[in-house]
Amino acid sequence: MWIPKPLYDHAPVFWLLLGALFLAGGIYLGFSDGLRATYYVFAVFCFGHAAWTFVARRRSRRQRDLDPGEGSPEPAENTES
Repeated sequence: MWIPKPLYDHAPVFWLLLGALFLAGGIYLGFSDGLRATYYVFAVFCFGHAAWTFVARRRSRRQRDLDPGEGSPEPAENTES
């Protein structure tokens, strides 16, 4: 599935902000203990997913930058004698 570049680039930020919202909701809203724990679990999941996405993308880009010949075609050999 293709995702537009601006959305793809900002996906870790989205997960980080969503985790911050869940964390703030768990801290500041007066919910019962069960619902508060659920908010904390979702916050930890979102923070972990943001970190995982950022690290995975960084590794992929670093590998792509180290191996620039992967995506380019081979140069044609000179067949003239």
